Amino acid sequence: MNRSKIYLTISLVWIILIGYLVWANGLYARGNKSFRWDEWLWFGIVPALAPYLFLYIWKPNIIRNIFKNEKTDNQ
Repeated sequence: MNRSKIYLTISLVWIILIGYLVWANGLYARGNKSFRWDEWLWFGIVPALAPYLFLYIWKPNIIRNIFKNEKTDNQ
């Protein structure tokens, strides 16, 4: 399988899982039962996107190849 698809799938599952947990936690809260966007942002979005940001900083060619759908190795 393609590693980039696996990593992107894991990131999306993480974002959805944390969104669900934040939503469920809001339902069990005693006071305000609204969705806590700040918790979802800091515990869901930021950890899911941080590895891609670091990869882009240190190895930008890999990110470009993912979007161009090219292989990094010569086969």
